[in-house]
Amino acid sequence: MSSHIWIINQFANTPDVPGHTRQYELGQFLVQQGCQVETFASDYNLTQRKYRKLKFPQLWQQEDLQGLQWHWLYATAYQVNNWRRYVNMLSFCLTLFLVSLFKPKPDLIIGSSPQLLAVFTAWILAKIRGTKFYFEVRDLWPQVLIELGGKSPDSLLVRLLATVETLLYQKSDRVIVLAAGAVDYVSKRGAMQVSWLPNGPNTEQFKVGLTPELAKARYQIAPERICLMYTGAHGTANSLETIVEAARLLDKSNPYKFLILLVGDGPEKDKLIEQAKGIECLEFRPPVSKQEIPQLLQAADGLIITLKNIPLFRYGVSPNKLYDYYAVGKPAIAAVGGAVNREVEENQLGFTAEPENVQGLANAILKLADTPTEEREKMGKRGQALIDSTYSRIQVATKLWTLIQLDNG
Repeated sequence: MSSHIWIINQFANTPDVPGHTRQYELGQFLVQQGCQVETFASDYNLTQRKYRKLKFPQLWQQEDLQGLQWHWLYATAYQVNNWRRYVNMLSFCLTLFLVSLFKPKPDLIIGSSPQLLAVFTAWILAKIRGTKFYFEVRDLWPQVLIELGGKSPDSLLVRLLATVETLLYQKSDRVIVLAAGAVDYVSKRGAMQVSWLPNGPNTEQFKVGLTPELAKARYQIAPERICLMYTGAHGTANSLETIVEAARLLDKSNPYKFLILLVGDGPEKDKLIEQAKGIECLEFRPPVSKQEIPQLLQAADGLIITLKNIPLFRYGVSPNKLYDYYAVGKPAIAAVGGAVNREVEENQLGFTAEPENVQGLANAILKLADTPTEEREKMGKRGQALIDSTYSRIQVATKLWTLIQLDNG
């Protein structure tokens, strides 16, 4: 069966830039199954905060990526999360709607959050075209605005988004959640057909043939230092101030034993750099492309993930970076709480601390340092086994293709 599929996610990326590549990898897999796949994403890169392809006054540009048709769409620029962010979202939706008018009707549209307005626009397009619609839930909006952004549940914005959210759950032909804990959340709000398809890496990309020693040399990391690394967004949700303050504690006892790298970019980075002044064992580095992540992670002795201490993050996240950590075969240090911490603990994949607990995170790093190399390697191998059994991108893509065939049967 050949299907024509649109995948819509404002923040989708190709592997040559920083950020998640889920839509790219799922699209490539579906192309290999004989589908005609078109992906629609913003050309304004969220991590780099710049346009990559479009030149004024272009609205969109199409690129053929080994059979996957990728549409780079115009959206207005913004640097920090203020009112310009909402203009950015609305402008993407307008461009998406206009561009879609010139495209042949697809058999299926997959609208992917967190940008809920883009998903709503995708659903409208599905209704206009008379095609099936899947809602892929990456983040639970507007709940994240309430718990993380401090918005009142009674505010006009939250009530409007909640109405859109409920409509999408109830009217979609299928709802795909990335976090297992979100199944109950969306079902209670009216979703009928719910499938768990988590984030996960392309395991082939992590077979790099680069030893940790060579990786440390390549990335200018002294071989005698224990290297901890965080890769990804530097935003409010990521709670990187917890890592900064844990590094400050470690710095007091032995400033040259550890090297903690924060690799990436985001609206909080300048503030974090200011906060970290005087800490010897902490270093900020620019973001790297998704293609380079496997090589970079090889240089680490352990890999850190932190999030803010809010209830939503205890059940409603499926963090890409964590699965990259598993795939590279390194111990994880998780200060997230809830399901993520339980997974690390129950599978013996590393060490945990409660979210935003500075002393707890410092203690977890010290525990890793005291763990023999052989045991650390075993933790890494258990993480790779979990990827192979549950999280590999090929498994997730195969399940999606099975669902598409089932729903069109």
